[in-house]
Amino acid sequence: MFELKKNFNLLDEQLAESGLEMTWVAAAITAATSIAGGIMGGNAAADANKKARAEAKKQRQAAKKVQRSTNRYSRDADKADKANYEAEREFSHQSNLKSWERGKEIQDYEYLKQLKLYEKSQQISNQQQDLNALAGTQAIDAELDAIDDMFLQQQFQNETSITNLKKTYFEAATSTKEQGLKSLQISTNKNLGLASLQNTIQQARNKTAMDKESALIEGLIAQGKASLGQAGVSSAKLQQSNTAALQRGLMSLERQMTGEVTQAQIKMLELSADASLQQLGVGLNLDRISNSVTEAEAEADYNKKVAKANMDSFLAQSSRNIKNIELQKQFADLNAEASEILFPERLSYNPKPELPPERIFVPRMEVEAGYVATPAQQSTSAPFLQGLIGAGNAMVGQDFSGLFGGGGTSITGNSIGNFGGGTPLGAFSGKAEFPGISNASNFFQ
Repeated sequence: MFELKKNFNLLDEQLAESGLEMTWVAAAITAATSIAGGIMGGNAAADANKKARAEAKKQRQAAKKVQRSTNRYSRDADKADKANYEAEREFSHQSNLKSWERGKEIQDYEYLKQLKLYEKSQQISNQQQDLNALAGTQAIDAELDAIDDMFLQQQFQNETSITNLKKTYFEAATSTKEQGLKSLQISTNKNLGLASLQNTIQQARNKTAMDKESALIEGLIAQGKASLGQAGVSSAKLQQSNTAALQRGLMSLERQMTGEVTQAQIKMLELSADASLQQLGVGLNLDRISNSVTEAEAEADYNKKVAKANMDSFLAQSSRNIKNIELQKQFADLNAEASEILFPERLSYNPKPELPPERIFVPRMEVEAGYVATPAQQSTSAPFLQGLIGAGNAMVGQDFSGLFGGGGTSITGNSIGNFGGGTPLGAFSGKAEFPGISNASNFFQ
């Protein structure tokens, strides 16, 4: 590689040695600059190649380190994963066993609680049914008591009706007796009156007969006296007068008797008519009494029918009430039974947890060191050759005869004459050597 020495200045040395003039100094400077640039470019390429090889070596070492670290980590991770898996597997199994045992306890507790709730429900249902039966019995007893009360009421009403009927019968019987007595009194009064009138008539007739006998006797006596008196006309007239007076007396007595008899007969008729009227009134009163008895009997029979109808209706309503009570009791019992909790069924426990199948562990694949490509090497001679070509181009057409004492040749002839024993440019082989420059071989290392 090219290695430019420190404080090396080719142009200063050339100017110091040769003392060139300004005409070719510029060309020389340009040529020297190109050569120096080529040398520096080669030196830089050599440094870059060296640095690239060093970086590649470091990358290979780092890849090896990463490989060893990664594989070591993979082995440790495999061990840790297996250990963690075993620990987690055992912990999970123990946790599942604890949860299973706890689940059994909870299940037993829930079953016992359901049993207690069932027993409590049965007690409440039985008590409710007992209360329903008691309520139904009390309601039916109340209906029976109401029926008894209704019977008592009917009995009181019947007794009242019978009492009223008996009272009517008694009053009717009493009134009938009173009317009988009244009729008897009327008949008695009639008979007595008729008898009295007949007696009066008989007495009048007897009195008249007696009066007629007395008058007849007196007339006969007067007639006898007249016949005993003087005979003749006066005696006959006297007899006639006595006879006429007797006749008049008899007629007067007959008329008086007839009048008295007629008056007595009229009174008898009046008495009979009055008795008949009174008997008719008695008959009307008896009809009224009989009608009142009939009405009382009809009213009693009607009241009896009404009482019987009321009793039948009340008994029918009580029967419906009792059926309704029984129906309500059935509904209440049904509701009580519906509210009962079903007898709990004991479920089997969950299957006992088992260890899951062991996991198959596959070791992690070991990694290989990453491939590091050989770095591409830069050409170290190309920059120098390019600098020489640039220097040659700068020296083309320059006359160096005066500088080299006439012994030199042209640059274009590919030789530099009298330049410290230099060789042609085209003759470089192996390590290049710069003519006239000591230690030139240090540029190619």
